[in-house]
Amino acid sequence: MGKGEKKKKMRGVEMTERISEKSIPAERDILALVGKKAKLWEMLRDYLAANYDHVPELSVGKEEHDLTFRYRKGGKTLVTLEPEKGGFKVLVVLGREEDAKARDVDLSPNVKDIYENAKQFHDGRWLWIRPKTKAELESIKKILAIKRKPKAEIL
Repeated sequence: MGKGEKKKKMRGVEMTERISEKSIPAERDILALVGKKAKLWEMLRDYLAANYDHVPELSVGKEEHDLTFRYRKGGKTLVTLEPEKGGFKVLVVLGREEDAKARDVDLSPNVKDIYENAKQFHDGRWLWIRPKTKAELESIKKILAIKRKPKAEIL
């Protein structure tokens, strides 16, 4: 852990923080921020906690609701979550090999469209997904399973 970083438990997951104690949002505040998508937020966070041993890093920006949860292990990021007013964004970056595998995965129509229209950069294909349904959440889980096999089978 680096200078100025602290550890804190949030939703049963130990968080590495690079922020002051005063700027750490309470879970209820995050759920209020994502609003009607709070159940999907909780489902994804619980899934990540149960299936991956990545420690989420919480970063708080200068704006009021500028929050980022980055799930990293060994310097590699599995997924990034950004709560926002009325929902949240999920960022998954697929490398070239992962991208090739993702082409054959059965994804929900919206996630498939995001995948097909995402530009391929030198470091991979960046998928910015705003999940609105459980089917889209399941598609995100399938994509994450390409990056790293989960501890449990996807239901």
